Amino acid sequence: MSTEITTAFVKQFTDGITLLQQQMGSNLRGGVSVEANIKGDRAFFDQVDATNMAQITTRHGDTTLTDTPHRRRMVTLSPYEVADLVDRVDKIRTLNDPTNSYVKSFAAAAGRQIDDTVIAAFDATAKTGVDGSGSDAFDTTNYQIVHGGTGLTTAKIVQARQILESAENNEGGGDDEWFFVTNAAGRQDLLTDAQFQDSDFNSVKALVNGEVNQWLGFTFLKSERLSITGSTRSNFAWRKGSMKLAIGQEARGFIDVLPGKRHSTQVRYEMDLGAVRMDQKGVVEVQVTE
Repeated sequence: MSTEITTAFVKQFTDGITLLQQQMGSNLRGGVSVEANIKGDRAFFDQVDATNMAQITTRHGDTTLTDTPHRRRMVTLSPYEVADLVDRVDKIRTLNDPTNSYVKSFAAAAGRQIDDTVIAAFDATAKTGVDGSGSDAFDTTNYQIVHGGTGLTTAKIVQARQILESAENNEGGGDDEWFFVTNAAGRQDLLTDAQFQDSDFNSVKALVNGEVNQWLGFTFLKSERLSITGSTRSNFAWRKGSMKLAIGQEARGFIDVLPGKRHSTQVRYEMDLGAVRMDQKGVVEVQVTE
């Protein structure tokens, strides 16, 4: 039983139990490629890298064979859960049964766990090779824009786009959609950026409603869970297919009466998932100073 349940004991002036401000669900799931129904504790994804043609210099010669470069990425899945008990006496002493509120709170926690898993995978060392024993560290030399003591600027976003373009990332729908994730501070930086405010430069008219949704080919997502070291926050620009979310078990909830716990009601949520950066060429870290 939650030791904080006593805060909800009967107060005749309260109408119900409300959830405090929190991120309700996942903000990033729609921006990554999702592979569902994974069996086992890990999954492998095979890839074919670029190759080149050979010039034919003789007539009736032998065919020139090429060893097509194959790559493989491994993702490890981890199980997660959140659970709490509601004693029968709790239901008697509270005006409102907290069970439904627990379900909503736990579902929101599951969504946030998805985002945390994806965010960690953006610049993590990816497991590679036949059995996952190889590694591919994030390339901070070519795919990282250093903070430079400034917040999020139009220049940094333009540079991120140039990096993705130079790496021959396709643009379009599906796995070829481009995304950019930042937090409220990053959005504020953009909304006060003189170049972003220039109507000749910015056709989105973001200042009308204070939102940044799509700009320079990126769909902007918001997350307050991006990692920060000191005053340096990591934002990311990426092609959708370059980030993989592997789901072994979608988030699901259970409400059970436990006889061994004096018939208390147990509310429980569980899920099984992992994420991996599928290729370095499709992910750019954009550092900002807060």
